[in-house]
Amino acid sequence: MRYWFDLLIKSQGSRLYWGVLWVVITTISGVSLLMLSGWFITATSLAGIAISAGIVLMFDMYMPGSGIRFFALSRTVGRYTERVYNHDTVLRLIAKFRVSTFEQLTCVPMSELRASSDSEWLGKLTADLDALDSILLRYTIAPLAAVITILLISGFLSFIWLELALCLGIFFLVLYIFNISLTITQTKTLASASSQMLSTLRADIIEHLKGAFELQSYQLMQDHEQPILMRLEKLGDVQQRFNGRVANIQLVLDLSLAVALSLLIFVVLYAVHSNHINGPIAVLWVMMFIGMSEILQSVPSQISSWGKTDFAANRLKEMIKPQHSLANQVEIKKLDELSVHLEHEAKIPITGTKPLIFKLQQSQLLLVLGRSGSGKSSLANLLTGLETDTHHGSNIIINDAHKLQLISSESWCSHLGYLEQSNSLLAGTLAYNLMVGLPDLPESQLWSVLKLVELEQWARALPKGLNTWLGEAGGSVSGGQARRICLARLLLRAPDFVVLDEPFNGVDAQMAARIWQNISPWIASKMVILLMHEQAAYISDAVSKRAVTLDVNGSDLSNCNSQ
Repeated sequence: MRYWFDLLIKSQGSRLYWGVLWVVITTISGVSLLMLSGWFITATSLAGIAISAGIVLMFDMYMPGSGIRFFALSRTVGRYTERVYNHDTVLRLIAKFRVSTFEQLTCVPMSELRASSDSEWLGKLTADLDALDSILLRYTIAPLAAVITILLISGFLSFIWLELALCLGIFFLVLYIFNISLTITQTKTLASASSQMLSTLRADIIEHLKGAFELQSYQLMQDHEQPILMRLEKLGDVQQRFNGRVANIQLVLDLSLAVALSLLIFVVLYAVHSNHINGPIAVLWVMMFIGMSEILQSVPSQISSWGKTDFAANRLKEMIKPQHSLANQVEIKKLDELSVHLEHEAKIPITGTKPLIFKLQQSQLLLVLGRSGSGKSSLANLLTGLETDTHHGSNIIINDAHKLQLISSESWCSHLGYLEQSNSLLAGTLAYNLMVGLPDLPESQLWSVLKLVELEQWARALPKGLNTWLGEAGGSVSGGQARRICLARLLLRAPDFVVLDEPFNGVDAQMAARIWQNISPWIASKMVILLMHEQAAYISDAVSKRAVTLDVNGSDLSNCNSQ
């Protein structure tokens, strides 16, 4: 967790010191209030007994009474201020963690981003980041404040009885450090395992809910639930063992404090009997011990989450490891040429017998034909960086100079436009789905692209036009409409290199021909790879003069030319 502690110090260093100060003020005020109250009650009781016995004495009740009111007020103010201030710091810190994580994720190759499922990303970017808030409150501010409080209280009591103050100070410090170490040692493995199981279980439940309709229709719901219920039972067993260990640690701590308190009572009673201290001072020592015990008793509950936080921190750190730094990657300003040499790629069967070789330049179109399973989408994923080539003899060269895997993901994406086979709509309005990631565009430009994909009339008929909500993941639109919205979103960009994977899925042939005719001027200026099951008439008519045709069905490559 060192990376996150360093980020904490760098981003919230000054606020950390103030946060510790407010916790120390609150803690010392509480302990001092208990000590002074015990002394005052005992002293007034003895004074009353003395007066009733006819003994004349003077007792100033106003000064200690003022001290009690002061500590009561300072404890209230300190607690309120500490809660507001430190929770504000936690929110700032979580925001910093999120921004830092997301910034570094932009440097991660897309192939690695795609290696994790959506449910796994949900766990990493929500639960894991939220778990890091313990770093500030539980593992930084609380221990620092506890140690400072022990030192200050011991220092004050040393003016009353130096030897006893030193013994108690050392006892509290040793017991505090020992319990932190014991709690981490005994609970880290179980807490980490519990977090791992919970993360896996969360992903399984999300996938189960996604397929609930199909499972129910095939009467497989209960069969699919059984493995999840078994893993849930195992998680319950692990958490039960974890809670048992925390309870045992708490028991050891409470017994240690109880034995120490008994010894302290014996020592101060003996000191009173020997006239070394008086009765009120003896009660002050006991009340101090009780107040300090409250600080130590919270250690097991605070530190037992260390394993969970450590699991989250390591998983996030692994995701944004330093080798993803842009400093080691190439930036390209302009894309002029793409050279491809692929062989023995498992997901592209044809490369098992012959290398797949082609070169593409600006204003040139490569038409890739192939039946399902021939590797068209895998080829597209390799070219866009969503997957990496698996054979040392394979190369994708950019501008006749740089391998694709050496180019930074951010730089490559700035030149790339990719329309996948699946439609990716976001929970938002029509305008949001068109403009996502772009600066504000004039409304007229949005209507223009909608007209190109023949969605203008449909969009104008919507209840709120461009501001109409499309539902969760575009659930309120048809597949054909979603496809054309994704295409319109691509048309609003200005990429040098465009990959269209079955661009007209869900669109009838006549409409597809009209849309292709509409977007041909935009296509003409790009380096384009078009992947289809079979060549449509409107495609060959429109691009015959500048097209390169590549058949990846498994036949020979004699029809691969490079005009």
